[in-house]
Amino acid sequence: MTFDPNNFKRAMSQFASGVTVVTTKHGDTPIGITASSFTSLSMDPPLVLVSLSKKLFTHNVIADSGIFAVNVLSARQLDLGMRFAGMMPEIKDRFAGLNTRTAATGSPLLPDSLAWVDCTVWASYDGGDHTIFVGEVKDLDVSDYDTPLLYHNRLWRRSEALEVPTVPLEAKLVEVGMRDGIQREKEFIPTKVKAEYVTALADAGLKEIQVASFVHPKIVPQMADAEDLLALLPKRDDVIYSGLVLNMRGVDRAISAGVDKVDMGVPASETLAKMNANTTIEDGLKEMEAMVKKARAHNVKVRAGVQVAFGCTFEGKIDTGKVVSMARRFLSMGIDELSLADSAGLANPQLIRRTVQEILPLAGDVPLVLHLHDTRGQGIANLLSALKSGVTAFDTSLGGLGGCPFITTAKGNIATEDSAFMLHEMGIQTGIDIEKVATLSRNMEKMLGKGLPAKMHHILKGDE
Repeated sequence: MTFDPNNFKRAMSQFASGVTVVTTKHGDTPIGITASSFTSLSMDPPLVLVSLSKKLFTHNVIADSGIFAVNVLSARQLDLGMRFAGMMPEIKDRFAGLNTRTAATGSPLLPDSLAWVDCTVWASYDGGDHTIFVGEVKDLDVSDYDTPLLYHNRLWRRSEALEVPTVPLEAKLVEVGMRDGIQREKEFIPTKVKAEYVTALADAGLKEIQVASFVHPKIVPQMADAEDLLALLPKRDDVIYSGLVLNMRGVDRAISAGVDKVDMGVPASETLAKMNANTTIEDGLKEMEAMVKKARAHNVKVRAGVQVAFGCTFEGKIDTGKVVSMARRFLSMGIDELSLADSAGLANPQLIRRTVQEILPLAGDVPLVLHLHDTRGQGIANLLSALKSGVTAFDTSLGGLGGCPFITTAKGNIATEDSAFMLHEMGIQTGIDIEKVATLSRNMEKMLGKGLPAKMHHILKGDE
């Protein structure tokens, strides 16, 4: 086989520091392992090296077969890197479901890699507990993309290349204005009016709307009509109606009311756990496990997560290790979605990035949703940081309404219209009609008799 030497230069110069999967073949069985020690040695002849532990089965297969391929992963192939690193023990066959090709040597090639090189073993050197395999490149391919998956501190991280940021083509905004947004309003909003807003938000393209909290009316009087509101809402196959629950009684009420999904959480702050539900973190986690089982038994989807994950007004900084530990507990319960809430509005883009990059590998196929507040004007920046770190779902509120009733300083969720506008300008689709949401925000201002903190509803006034 022949190939363009310039492509070999491109592959090695651009991707040598990326995460790679070394593949080979044992009889008819494809074999693969994630490895980081990959680099070029010579241009003529074209030589590369990989270093593999002698304890690995892949090492022994390469030593016997004399062939291997190196697949360089892109920033969008985190799951493949984890799969071949053995971090997904539930997957017994690492090649299952992959549309692999066979290289000239017989080694399997992974789909959508940034680059791959197909090699025969040219030489091998004893490196103590490792063997250094030098491969002569027989064939290769390199893509036009240049956003590799990188290693950092032994944890998986998505690349943060400035020129080609890793952002999705689509993002999901979950509307929480009719729950979180209005729960602190003292004057009760008629149930019929709430239903009209929920219906209009669905017509504006919101595919998931959190419509109520199933809590004691003495605690949150605005949510006293949760069941009546659900009964008024039109059933739509394209819209999910969800509700917040704090305890088993709330789960029972939500199930009876016919919600599609329940949202529950435990604060990473003992002080807030006491104020919010008169419990401790550990007792809250134990109760939540029973709540999850109850909801799932009634075919109600469950979103669960960590409240005040990025800082607490009462206790200050929250240890990321605590957040990670709680996330593991939630995931072990079999939840449908995992959430992290900046309930106090204390997050910053760097903290968001670091926390998200700890959680995403644990979550695997379970979607991660962020609930962000704009208390200190960093909400949209935090959304962007999370977006570039791999998160694609966010809670937002029309007009920027919102705030936790137990944290008086936590005012305002990130605004639906502002978030959607930024995403659309970046070429990221949400399916939301921004002007329709902006109109609803202006109507909400008139009804409440006060201005709302969002920006776009003041700009997009149209012909009004």
